Amino acid sequence: MASDQPLTFWDHIDELRKRLLRSIVFVSLGAVAGFLLSDRARDFLMEPFRKSVPGTLSLLGPSDGFVIEVKIALLLGILLASPFVAWQIYGFISPALGRKEKLWLWPIATISTILFWGGVVFSWMILPAALEFLGSFAEVGLQNFWSLNSYVSLVLFLLLAFGIIFQLPLIMGVLIAVGLVKSSFFRKHRRIAIVLIFIIAAFATPTTDALTMMLMVAPMVVLYEAAIWVGVIIEARRSKRKALER
Repeated sequence: MASDQPLTFWDHIDELRKRLLRSIVFVSLGAVAGFLLSDRARDFLMEPFRKSVPGTLSLLGPSDGFVIEVKIALLLGILLASPFVAWQIYGFISPALGRKEKLWLWPIATISTILFWGGVVFSWMILPAALEFLGSFAEVGLQNFWSLNSYVSLVLFLLLAFGIIFQLPLIMGVLIAVGLVKSSFFRKHRRIAIVLIFIIAAFATPTTDALTMMLMVAPMVVLYEAAIWVGVIIEARRSKRKALER
């Protein structure tokens, strides 16, 4: 017979431990499967370089090939295990959610997933142009002789970074929807937000070139503005609903 007594702090810690262990197992199994697909994934990631940059990708260290395979395998493992990990997260937080919060959870998770993959696709689409620009500095007597490890790290970083960046409208929309922040706050502090975006992009980009930084800044600014308009629509609907309830 199940006990009606509330869980203690240590009960929550034990539950969290179990969920984390299960998530680690799922990611590990996904990484094993990812390792079997890493050769194809590596060739896929190298394709933009082959089409956009006149040069060569090289292994510059004895362990570079293995390190690249591990990086790709871990990323694929996380992607393959993400539905299972998400289910573990939901299982941990769902007891603390009310009926209304549970109704909001799945639409938010769906929108978050769509935005993440939208960011990944956007990054992949602009990648050839960025590589072409970076490769254009090889003039007479110079050639592009890039490290495959550095190149793969750059591509994986950009794909993940843009996936995370595209969550900005959702975060701002949720803050406005729950009433913690008003859309006017984001409009009022637009200049400060843009400066912070430049600072974040400067620290986040793995390379020192301005183009890579601007590739992150531009969509963040556009998404910031889009989130403000989403907030305006949310507030307008809320005001209309309150007026009808009176």
